[in-house]
Amino acid sequence: MNEQITGLILKQTDYRENAVILTVLTEDYGKLSLVAAGVRKMNSKNAGSVLPYTKAEFSLDYRPDRTMFRMKTARTVSLYRFLHEDLLAGCAASLMAECADAMTLEGPDEESAAETYRLLDLSFQHLNEKKPADLTAALFLSSMLRTHGISPEVDACVLCGKPEASAFSLKEGGFLCAEDAAARNLKPWTIEQLRAFRVLAKAGPEQIDLVSPYFRDWSSMTGILVSFLELHAGIHLRSFGLFQRFFGIEAVM
Repeated sequence: MNEQITGLILKQTDYRENAVILTVLTEDYGKLSLVAAGVRKMNSKNAGSVLPYTKAEFSLDYRPDRTMFRMKTARTVSLYRFLHEDLLAGCAASLMAECADAMTLEGPDEESAAETYRLLDLSFQHLNEKKPADLTAALFLSSMLRTHGISPEVDACVLCGKPEASAFSLKEGGFLCAEDAAARNLKPWTIEQLRAFRVLAKAGPEQIDLVSPYFRDWSSMTGILVSFLELHAGIHLRSFGLFQRFFGIEAVM
């Protein structure tokens, strides 16, 4: 049955001569793979609508028992032009798209797909509006961790339950009190760092303007969340290397 399906393009992979495979995240159909024939030809009418980090409407014969389809046509809904023009915005978009791809299974039965689609679409809009790229990425990652039930503990010491926080432990998965932090030779965080990370762990892209004044170096917080995701979910985001380089992140705190 011919369907018009709107989705966000997470990545584009070369496939055979002049074709690509698009990994597309949709709100109602989950994550799909679309074979787009001929789009690498100079005269392709669909080439401009299949760029990564673009929202497009695709025509295809959808069947619920499949996850790969042949794309008939594509029409750009939102190009998000600034993501393709600005290096920092592009790095953030790449990081978020890879995260969404890694944390979303294919098919219409993936429960988190609709929420991931909403978060990513809103985050792409923020980047296109030239909001801070590092904070946009941090809020997206934090929201994805919460969606999948692996958010860091920021309300009390993750080990003893004391409400006073002194430092953050990647290994333990959250804040530690001064005594537990000292026992593990962890450097104390400043009050500003603790407050900012607590806000970040509870906020989403909708609160970007409210969260922004709490801290200046949101790129370092993004690095912590990326490391947290790898340690506690086993997901390594390769695009973080470029993000780390251009945002000047030296090491995880």
